[in-house]
Amino acid sequence: MEEILVMISSYGFPMVLAVYLLVRIEPLIRGLKESVDSLSLLVAMQSEIKARDLEKYQIKLLKER
Repeated sequence: MEEILVMISSYGFPMVLAVYLLVRIEPLIRGLKESVDSLSLLVAMQSEIKARDLEKYQIKLLKER
């Protein structure tokens, strides 16, 4: 607890809060990404799209951003 107070006084409350939230939320974001990837693959399989074609489409979308 003392370490957190030292960090707050050194770096400021907003920065410490942002780091704390990032550390806490990162595993949730990774889990959501895995879920979205799995659902994308399922939809592709149901639509009879091959996994390689799906990966090519995803890469194309990422390059457009």
